[in-house]
Amino acid sequence: MEELVEERNKLQEELNKPTKENNANDLLIEKINAWEKIIVERVQQTAEQVRQQAKQLINSKATKTTNEFRSFSEELTHLKETEDYAEHNLARLKQKIHQFNVYVTQLSQGTIIELNKEESERIQWNRIIYVQEKAAEVEVQQASTKIKESAQASKSLSQKKLRCGGLACTKCGKCSDWYRSDNKEPGYARRDGATCNYGYRDPHIRNRSYATRGNPDPATDHRGGDICYCK
Repeated sequence: MEELVEERNKLQEELNKPTKENNANDLLIEKINAWEKIIVERVQQTAEQVRQQAKQLINSKATKTTNEFRSFSEELTHLKETEDYAEHNLARLKQKIHQFNVYVTQLSQGTIIELNKEESERIQWNRIIYVQEKAAEVEVQQASTKIKESAQASKSLSQKKLRCGGLACTKCGKCSDWYRSDNKEPGYARRDGATCNYGYRDPHIRNRSYATRGNPDPATDHRGGDICYCK
């Protein structure tokens, strides 16, 4: 009960303190700003990568077309000078001219390379990041679970029997069947209802053991380090 009252008093002090709403808002805004910075940097990095890809594709296409046009020009000059050509040569060269015209048109209109941004258009920006109220019931349930687990652990420890037959202290795990008493030599006495079968041996007094039950045995008697000092 005293522990509950103490916890209640601490809680009252916290409730009486000035509101921390502004601090909480500032922290939340800082987290949003940090997320924004990361996303912007990633978008910029991705855009730069795509720009480099576009430049490489355009340069590669331009180099290939330039080489093809040079070969075409050399062939056309040769056929004109030698007049050694047939009808099918002229048809093929006309087809080449048409291809070059299509390329120049696409290059001037910026349609030689297609930008694919379908995946980015599917992004649901309102679902990538958002704020919501944290369910208080979840926190209460988690806290209740921790309290139950702690209580179960303490209960388990308190019910644990030691080798001496006594009960383990819930804090230190040592025998709690003994307590310090100024009325007993050498200052330790067995509690009422104790189940410990060991005696107590003062390491400073040889061959002397103090026990109210069980047979004193130097091999098994408790020393000061075996007994709980928590109580």
